[in-house]
Formats: sequence, structure tokens, C-alpha cells
Amino acid sequence: MLPLTRYLSLSAAAVALLAIAVATVSRAQDHSGHQMPGMNMPPAGAAPASGPPLPSGYAEVKIAPEIQQRIGVTVGRVEKTPLVMNIRTVGIVRPNETKIAHIHLKTEGWVEKLFISVTGQKVRAGDPMLSIYSPAFFAAQREFLAALQYSRTAPSEAQRTVVETTRQRLALWDVPKSTIDELERTGRPGKSLVLRSPITGTVLEKKAFQGQYVMPQAELYTVADLSTVWVQAKIFAYELPHVALGMPAKVTFPSLANRAFDGKVVFIEPVVEEAARTVQVRVELNNPDGVIKPGMFANVLISHEMGVGLTVSSSAIIRTGERDIAFKVAAIDRFVPVEVKISPLAFDGRFQVLSGLKAGEEIVTSANFLIDSESRLRAGGGSMAGMQHGGGEQNAPNPPGQLGSGKAAPPAPDHSKMGH
Repeated sequence: MLPLTRYLSLSAAAVALLAIAVATVSRAQDHSGHQMPGMNMPPAGAAPASGPPLPSGYAEVKIAPEIQQRIGVTVGRVEKTPLVMNIRTVGIVRPNETKIAHIHLKTEGWVEKLFISVTGQKVRAGDPMLSIYSPAFFAAQREFLAALQYSRTAPSEAQRTVVETTRQRLALWDVPKSTIDELERTGRPGKSLVLRSPITGTVLEKKAFQGQYVMPQAELYTVADLSTVWVQAKIFAYELPHVALGMPAKVTFPSLANRAFDGKVVFIEPVVEEAARTVQVRVELNNPDGVIKPGMFANVLISHEMGVGLTVSSSAIIRTGERDIAFKVAAIDRFVPVEVKISPLAFDGRFQVLSGLKAGEEIVTSANFLIDSESRLRAGGGSMAGMQHGGGEQNAPNPPGQLGSGKAAPPAPDHSKMGH
């Protein structure tokens, strides 16, 4: 009985070793040809049937249309489009500094009456703003009248010079010519000097109050003509080559969502802000109806047209740091990796292609990172772990209880019933 038991034991061991060997070979074959379900690749390092050789480290990829839909593959076309560098930034509205009047007195005295009493009032050039009582102004009027009277009784060239000098003194105090002519006609000096607005605009600041004693250095009002305004914006230093004086700009405001305003660049700061690496840019806007207010936030778009070129969607390019790769559509289910050279500039979500692609060719624009990974793994002799073969029945995964040969494995011997 003992020889029979040993014989059965040795037979069972031999069958088990054979099953393990077959399974090991099957697993090794499966690993060397593994790929994504529905993806088939030619042997690693193979070149396409026609065209330039593949980039080193990449292989052609075949994906069934239903798998493309499942993983989200989309394609785009290589097209000739305008090369427009769009620079977007934000800014703040400021008054046009060339149309601001800071109003001072040229003498001193007490404020008697305010004609403009609140900030925000609209004024026209020549409108009265306040009146003051000034002893100096009163004395200057009397000197003018005295010189005028003496020149009439004893006319001479010297006396006429004195009259013109006293007249000019009043004019330099911004006394209107009509007021001086009225003083000459009536011979009665006025008690108050009226300060008038030099420009038409809006009162931005009011610092005078009734009864105040004012001197020439005191600023009483700030008036700005807001028919044109400035938008002060900042751009990065690397964007400077695409901005020049006189370039058009499109400006929108969050508070005026349905309107866009056309302006132009009128100033570029000559110094780069060291900490932020930015440069201030000034855009001038017309504001005839006054809807643009100082202090409003603005969105600024400056467009630099650079001709026409071959472009692709920026999502189509895989930038490895050493080279740029795109996957060209060779057939409905075949994708070929190509090395491309692109411009360092991005044109509103598109890259300019300098070499590697032609107009009209189709390339992958999404899910290309999945294709890239599988292509490189395949070229390196491996594939994504856990993926099934897509070649057919011979590569189909073995159902439970089967070996790599496709035949059912013999059941393990039941040693419990053997005699010893």
C-alpha cells in the first residue's frame, strides 16, 4: 500500500508544478502585452506606416471609438488664426490730472459768503464760488482810482504807467475785466472780492467755510472736469513689449455691466515696481455723460495684433519641460505622438505652432494625458498595471479555474482520503 501512496503523492505534486509553470508563463505573457481595455498598440518603438519617426520613448496608440467616448477623448483642428496677444488687468478710475483746478486766493481776507457750499456741485467757468472781505483788495482799488484821477488832471507818460500798473495788479488777483471797467466807470471801490471757478467741472473738494480767515497758501476748492477720466492699471513687466502709447483699450466696469468703453493708452510708467514686478499704465476714456465716477473699479483689455499664424488649443500640448508633445489623429481609432515646437507666447488659450504640425490636421485636445501615459509605458516595454489586453480571445483574462492555455485545471488531489 505504501508504494501506491507514494506514487499518488508524486503524481499530484507533478500536476501542481505543471499548473504553476503554465500559469507563470501565461502571466508573463500577459504582463508583456498589457494595455488599456480597447487600446491596441503596435510593438514598442515601431514607427507609423508613413511620416516622420515617433519621438523617442513614445509609441502609437489605438483606441476603439467606444473607449474614446468613455475616457472623454476630444479632438481639435490645427488652424491659421489671427495672433492677438490679449492683456487683461484691473484698474481704478482717477480724474484727468490735466483738467483739475486747485483754487486758491491771491490775497487774504475773511470769507463772507459761500456760493458753492457742498462737494459734488457742478460749476461752469466763471461761476462765483465765494466772496471775501479783503483790506488789501479794498486798498488796491483805491490806489487804482487815485492813479486814474491824477492821470486825468495831469496826464503824463509816467502817470499812465502808474495807472496800468495798478490795473494789472487787480487783474493778477483774478479780478474780471468787467469788474475793473465797472470800478473805473463808477469810481466806487467794492467791499468784497468774488472768487470764480476757472473751469467747468465738478467740485471734488471744498475746504472753505463762512467766516474763515484765508491766506494765499490755503486751498479752498478742487474742481475737476470729468468729461474725460483716467484708468490707472498695472501690467506685469513681461507684458511690456505688447503695450505701447496710443494702443486701443477696451474698458468695462462691474457697476456698468452692460456697457463697454473704448479708450487708449496715454502713459506707461518708466519704472518697474521692484516688489511686484509691475508697471503702471494709464488709459484715457471719454466720459461725456458722467457715468464713470472716480474711484470705480475697471477691467481693462489691451489687444496687440501680431499677424496670422498656425495655432492649436493650449490643452492639446503636453509640456514635459524638455519637449512638447501632441497626439495627431491618424485614423478614427489611431493616435500618433508628434514632437512640436511652439511659441513661448499664448494667444487667448491657443499656442502658435512653429513646427511639427500642419494646417488642417486633427489632434487630441482632452484625455491626452491618459494616452500619453499609455504610449510611454508601451514604448518602455510595460503598460498600466491592472489593465486588460484588447487583442482578442487569446489575450482575454482567464476565468476562475482556468490556466493560461484555456483548459480547465485539474482539481487538487484530496490527500485526506489517502492511506499512509
